[in-house]
Amino acid sequence: MHPAVSTRAPRRAAQAIRRIAVILVALLILGGIASLFVTGRATSELQQSRKRVESLHAEIQQLQQENARLRAEIDSVRNSTYAVERIAREDLGMSKRGEVIYLLPR
Repeated sequence: MHPAVSTRAPRRAAQAIRRIAVILVALLILGGIASLFVTGRATSELQQSRKRVESLHAEIQQLQQENARLRAEIDSVRNSTYAVERIAREDLGMSKRGEVIYLLPR
Protein backbone atom coordinates (compact mmCIF):
# COMPACT_ATOMS: atom_id res chain seq x y z
CA MET A 1 0.00 0.00 0.00
CA HIS A 2 0.98 3.48 -0.71
CA PRO A 3 1.04 6.04 2.02
CA ALA A 4 -1.86 8.45 1.79
CA VAL A 5 -0.76 11.72 0.25
CA SER A 6 -2.75 14.66 1.47
CA THR A 7 -3.68 17.30 -1.08
CA ARG A 8 -5.18 19.57 1.54
CA ALA A 9 -1.92 21.31 2.51
CA PRO A 10 -1.15 22.67 -0.99
CA ARG A 11 -4.79 23.76 -1.40
CA ARG A 12 -4.73 25.57 1.92
CA ALA A 13 -1.48 27.29 0.98
CA ALA A 14 -2.94 28.37 -2.38
CA GLN A 15 -6.08 29.68 -0.67
CA ALA A 16 -4.02 31.60 1.87
CA ILE A 17 -1.94 33.16 -0.93
CA ARG A 18 -5.14 34.15 -2.77
CA ARG A 19 -6.59 35.72 0.37
CA ILE A 20 -3.40 37.69 0.99
CA ALA A 21 -3.36 38.82 -2.64
CA VAL A 22 -7.01 39.95 -2.47
CA ILE A 23 -6.35 41.84 0.77
CA LEU A 24 -3.27 43.53 -0.73
CA VAL A 25 -5.17 44.56 -3.87
CA ALA A 26 -8.02 45.94 -1.76
CA LEU A 27 -5.57 47.91 0.40
CA LEU A 28 -3.87 49.31 -2.71
CA ILE A 29 -7.22 50.38 -4.15
CA LEU A 30 -8.27 52.02 -0.88
CA GLY A 31 -4.89 53.73 -0.63
CA GLY A 32 -5.22 55.04 -4.18
CA ILE A 33 -8.68 56.43 -3.50
CA ALA A 34 -7.49 58.08 -0.29
CA SER A 35 -4.51 59.64 -2.07
CA LEU A 36 -6.85 61.17 -4.67
CA PHE A 37 -8.68 63.03 -1.92
CA VAL A 38 -5.49 64.17 -0.21
CA THR A 39 -3.75 65.33 -3.39
CA GLY A 40 -6.93 67.03 -4.60
CA ARG A 41 -7.08 69.08 -1.41
CA ALA A 42 -3.38 69.86 -1.59
CA THR A 43 -3.77 71.02 -5.19
CA SER A 44 -6.61 73.38 -4.31
CA GLU A 45 -4.63 74.75 -1.36
CA LEU A 46 -1.68 75.34 -3.69
CA GLN A 47 -3.89 77.17 -6.18
CA GLN A 48 -5.33 79.33 -3.38
CA SER A 49 -1.82 80.13 -2.17
CA ARG A 50 -0.74 81.13 -5.67
CA LYS A 51 -3.75 83.43 -6.03
CA ARG A 52 -2.96 84.99 -2.66
CA VAL A 53 0.67 85.57 -3.71
CA GLU A 54 -0.50 87.21 -6.94
CA SER A 55 -2.88 89.52 -5.08
CA LEU A 56 -0.13 90.42 -2.61
CA HIS A 57 2.23 91.25 -5.50
CA ALA A 58 -0.45 93.50 -7.02
CA GLU A 59 -0.99 95.18 -3.64
CA ILE A 60 2.76 95.70 -3.22
CA GLN A 61 2.98 97.30 -6.66
CA GLN A 62 0.05 99.60 -5.87
CA LEU A 63 1.62 100.63 -2.56
CA GLN A 64 4.96 101.29 -4.25
CA GLN A 65 3.23 103.60 -6.73
CA GLU A 66 1.46 105.39 -3.87
CA ASN A 67 4.79 105.77 -2.05
CA ALA A 68 6.40 107.23 -5.17
CA ARG A 69 3.52 109.71 -5.52
CA LEU A 70 3.80 110.73 -1.87
CA ARG A 71 7.59 111.12 -2.15
CA ALA A 72 7.11 113.38 -5.17
CA GLU A 73 4.57 115.44 -3.23
CA ILE A 74 6.97 115.73 -0.28
CA ASP A 75 9.77 116.88 -2.61
CA SER A 76 7.41 119.39 -4.20
CA VAL A 77 6.44 120.84 -0.81
CA ARG A 78 10.07 121.05 0.28
CA ASN A 79 11.23 122.77 -2.89
CA SER A 80 8.31 125.02 -3.84
CA THR A 81 6.54 127.81 -1.99
CA TYR A 82 3.66 127.44 -4.43
CA ALA A 83 2.98 123.91 -3.18
CA VAL A 84 3.01 125.09 0.43
CA GLU A 85 0.60 127.92 -0.41
CA ARG A 86 -1.69 125.54 -2.31
CA ILE A 87 -1.86 123.15 0.63
CA ALA A 88 -2.45 126.01 3.07
CA ARG A 89 -5.27 127.39 0.91
CA GLU A 90 -6.99 124.16 -0.17
CA ASP A 91 -6.52 121.87 2.81
CA LEU A 92 -6.26 124.29 5.72
CA GLY A 93 -8.50 127.12 4.46
CA MET A 94 -5.83 129.75 5.01
CA SER A 95 -5.34 132.96 3.03
CA LYS A 96 -2.87 135.81 2.61
CA ARG A 97 -3.48 139.17 4.20
CA GLY A 98 -5.93 141.22 2.21
CA GLU A 99 -7.39 138.25 0.33
CA VAL A 100 -11.11 137.62 0.39
CA ILE A 101 -12.25 134.01 0.38
CA TYR A 102 -15.59 133.09 -1.14
CA LEU A 103 -17.01 129.78 -0.05
CA LEU A 104 -19.55 128.30 -2.41
CA PRO A 105 -22.14 125.78 -1.26
CA ARG A 106 -21.63 122.30 -2.58
